[in-house]
Amino acid sequence: MHIGIFGAGSVGAYVGGMMARGGHQVTMVDLWSEHVSHMKQHGLSLSGSQGDFHVPVHALHLSEAQVLLKNKVDVAILCVKSYDTEWMTLFLRDYLSSDGYVLSMQNGMNEETIAHLVGWGRVVGCVLNTIGVEMTGPGRVMRWMKPAPPGYPVFRIGEMHGRVTPRALQIAEVLKSVDHADVTTNLWGERWSKLTNNATASAIGPLTGMGIVDMFARRDTRRLSIKLAQEGVLVGRAMGLQLEKISSITPDVWLAGNPNVSDGFAQIEKELKKWEERLDVTGQASTLHDIRRGRRTEIESINGLIAKKAFELGVAAPLHTILTARVLQLEAGELTQGLDTIKDLFD
Repeated sequence: MHIGIFGAGSVGAYVGGMMARGGHQVTMVDLWSEHVSHMKQHGLSLSGSQGDFHVPVHALHLSEAQVLLKNKVDVAILCVKSYDTEWMTLFLRDYLSSDGYVLSMQNGMNEETIAHLVGWGRVVGCVLNTIGVEMTGPGRVMRWMKPAPPGYPVFRIGEMHGRVTPRALQIAEVLKSVDHADVTTNLWGERWSKLTNNATASAIGPLTGMGIVDMFARRDTRRLSIKLAQEGVLVGRAMGLQLEKISSITPDVWLAGNPNVSDGFAQIEKELKKWEERLDVTGQASTLHDIRRGRRTEIESINGLIAKKAFELGVAAPLHTILTARVLQLEAGELTQGLDTIKDLFD
């Protein structure tokens, strides 16, 4: 199986590097020239909670991808930002083998966009849970989150129709060279649950400049995060989705919390403590990384998507709506990062 990583950023480079280390045929395709050059000359340096490794890899700049016409990819793992999904899918589809397919390993819910360009039969979803990686420089990626405990699938592979197929089982086996992987029959519920998980930090992080550990250490930011999760659960249920655990907490427990009762969030906060044990102090929302590097965030595909679906369904999700707008203001230089950007939303 020839695997192409399209978008060899933090997730793409780490996953692709670990698969290459496991003996799989992997080609990295990216548009950051310095990063591609480093991978060609020096390979990838992977570090962090799974150990430190140096992995030789095959890398191509986007402008060199034509060579893939001679050796097409069987699985194109799409790791670009959600807002780059359409053009990258158009770009890579000519490099798919006759039975090849696109595996979306992204934030948000991009399968429909991909399917409109390559066909529903050539799309598979992959939901990542608690992988926690950061690119620290060209050719260097660190995993700051601890590996999953036995039986907990970091990678959840799902077909659009929800059935278990040989190709889903096959790519799940390949991904086990990175961390635990399994096939899910509930892709859409997994997707929304992960989206809700991301949304608890994806706006608070960039607006305040706080890392995830610090964000959960404060009562006010932690409880704002909890209310964001509650809105996400309500919208997901209104969509008719079967939601999975979010930060290892069941949807029913999330909704049981009542901010108007002194200990209404006690059970949620107790469960969050268990989940936080896998976090490292260096962990940050990807949106905060983007702001610090002067890049566009995926906020419209995370909190913004929850707000959009809530509006369509007539469900209340005011916090997601407000915070999405504020992150966009921050991107535009109309807000100054700091706790003052969200203080009015505290209890």
